[in-house]
Amino acid sequence: MLRLLPFIVLLGISASAAALDKTDVGHYAVIHRDGHVTDFTLFVSLAGGRWNVEQRQADGTWSNVTCTRDCVLHESKAQDITRFFPADAPKEASPSCVHNTAFAFCSYTLRSHPGSKDYAFIALVTPQPTSLKLKRLEVGWRDQQGRPAPDSDSRKTVNGFGGWLLITSDADWRAKWETHPDVVPRFKEARNIGMGKQIFALTFFSNPKLNDAGDAEITCDIDLIKPDGASALHQTDTVCFKGNLKGKPNYLYLSAPVIGFVGEKGDPFGEWHVNITLKDNIGRVALPLTNSFVLQ
Repeated sequence: MLRLLPFIVLLGISASAAALDKTDVGHYAVIHRDGHVTDFTLFVSLAGGRWNVEQRQADGTWSNVTCTRDCVLHESKAQDITRFFPADAPKEASPSCVHNTAFAFCSYTLRSHPGSKDYAFIALVTPQPTSLKLKRLEVGWRDQQGRPAPDSDSRKTVNGFGGWLLITSDADWRAKWETHPDVVPRFKEARNIGMGKQIFALTFFSNPKLNDAGDAEITCDIDLIKPDGASALHQTDTVCFKGNLKGKPNYLYLSAPVIGFVGEKGDPFGEWHVNITLKDNIGRVALPLTNSFVLQ
């Protein structure tokens, strides 16, 4: 039996710059000298006062490049920074760096643009330190370690607008969601369910475009498809969120409605598909999401 549960939740070089801090944690790509963004990407993190850098591999995995005693990153002193940057480097910058024997990761602020911050990766294994400009990347979803997570059928980002379709067996999903903003809820994903067991399809969104009044407007197309391909539910342009966000746009929000499903006598066994298209009507972005569960 299917139920729709309405629920809205709502460089002369100065070393005097501020040290790197948690605001510098992020995903970075090396910029080629011709200006294009390369596939050489890094994830820089900070935990327990220690900096860590991981490099993305061709298969999408991450390789730690600060893993042993000899490659631990240390805060760079003034004499280190002077060594990293050549004499002809821009003189209106104030770098702050961490480094090991192989490389340095630096931020710098041009005095002519005090509100901005740029980044560089300095290779120290070459005869002379080689500086590579970094671009900080805006990413959508992240894994539990904070690293960028690749898009999937159920979780993706288009033009900055993110969506996630989760199927969970947590009957207490509402209590898990309605917690302090600093608490990250952990939902148990459901894949196989038996007759009489209840599951819920939750749809989350992030970073919608806002109108001049600061409001978001999101509608959804909803389809539940039986194992034989027949439709169990079809709705278009259902209001999923409309109004003012109770936080920053890039926070995670739960849309309405929530789909509740219980396998009952007469429901066919096999794989059921939930398809939801989130539509940011102000940003004019459509985000198709799909997930599935097996009734057995």
